[in-house]
Amino acid sequence: MARKIFSILIAVALGLVVFLYMVKETQSKVILITISSFIFLLISTGIHGLVAHSVNPKLKDSLLIYPLLMGLIWVILLLLFVFLVIPIMCPGFFLLNA
Repeated sequence: MARKIFSILIAVALGLVVFLYMVKETQSKVILITISSFIFLLISTGIHGLVAHSVNPKLKDSLLIYPLLMGLIWVILLLLFVFLVIPIMCPGFFLLNA
């Protein structure tokens, strides 16, 4: 049941990505960043939930490997968000402070 909930969460987030991409020209950059950050939260939660319910319990019992795996996944997701999603959703966002 938990896997279905996390899968639905990811599906909803991907649907929001498509919707946000279609209406991005009509929204301000602040709204785009806020909504895309919320979508990142949903996708990150969904992926972590799926991984947490898919990992072997013996691996979870290890005090070092499981947190490192979850941290590595989150870092990869964050880097994808910062260097891929934000430039696609808000072209010129990083040039605002220049």
